[in-house]
Order: sequence, then structure tokens, then C-alpha cells
Amino acid sequence: MRQLMMVHTLDKVLNVPVTPGFFIRTWRPGEEEAWLEIVRCGLCAPDAGIDAWNSAILNRENIDPETDTFFVCREETGEPVATVTGYVQPDGRGDIHMVACKFTARGHKIGEFMLSHAMKKLKAEMPGEGRIVELTTDDFRVPAVVGYLRAGFHPVLYDEGMEERWRALCDMLNFHGVEMLTESGESTGIVL
Repeated sequence: MRQLMMVHTLDKVLNVPVTPGFFIRTWRPGEEEAWLEIVRCGLCAPDAGIDAWNSAILNRENIDPETDTFFVCREETGEPVATVTGYVQPDGRGDIHMVACKFTARGHKIGEFMLSHAMKKLKAEMPGEGRIVELTTDDFRVPAVVGYLRAGFHPVLYDEGMEERWRALCDMLNFHGVEMLTESGESTGIVL
């Protein structure tokens, strides 16, 4: 089964302040293990190793981890507790990628801030009209889907069964009036 896709047209990017007690910074060389510790919290397998980093970050064209991959860290200790990568693909579309948070840091609205930060970065890097930022996610990543919907992302109708999957998810979450878009950000006429 294909992942769910969502797009944002960068028309309204939320400005979410940093959560008190945390700060955001870019990834630094040698911090692959810190990134792995975060993504092992539900995004990758618990035993994911350096191959996961290489596949998700280094093997993606146009990602520079030193400018595109971010850590949210605890102010007291500097410990990285969450990550997001926001980059511009070779075709000019933005991509929100590998969004994860340690179990011990959840419930502090870190995801909302992190997503806002990455979206503002992409908006600055993608001037002009017709800008699209995309992401993919899974049906079971319910808190992430809620965050994406609240941030202005729209479900995409790009494969068989997507409307039904999105309708079920929106009904379960009690999200109504959500418009489905095409991959290019155009209306499908479907409101969930």
C-alpha cells in the first residue's frame, strides 16, 4: 500500500514560536547516531543503523544535512530530541522529510514548531507563484497527520483508494471541510 501524500501551497505558513525549554539548530557532522536515536522512535525500525541515515538523507539528491536537517534540542542539556528535514527537490518542489520526535519529548508542541520552522525555510528558498511543498506519511501516524492538517497541508488524490483512506482518517479525527488536492496543488473538487 502506498503512503499517504500531502501538499502545501505555501499560501499561509504558520508562525509557531519555539516551545519553552527547547531550541532548534541544524544537524552537525558526526551526529548521525543522535538522528538515528530520534527516528527509531516510531519512524524507523528500533534497530535502524547507519544505512537508514544514508538512505534517507545522504542518498537524496539536493539534501545538504548541514543546512536542511534540523534538531530540536533541550535547552538544559543540548540533547537533540526531534528532527525534521526540509529541502528543495531537483524539480523545484519542497519536501518535508523524516519528521520524528523522541517519545520522552512528545506532548510539548515541538512538532508544530519544527514544521513551522522548516516551512518558513522552504518558503524563503522558493520564491514566486505555484510553489508546492509535499510530504508522505502513513495512516497510523495519526498525531503527525493531525499536525500536518493543522499546518495547512492538504490530502492528495494520487492513487486508487486515497479518497477512502483519507475520508476514514478525517472522520476518525473529526476533521471536516478538508479539501483534497492534486499533486500539483489543484482542487479535485473533493471535500472530506
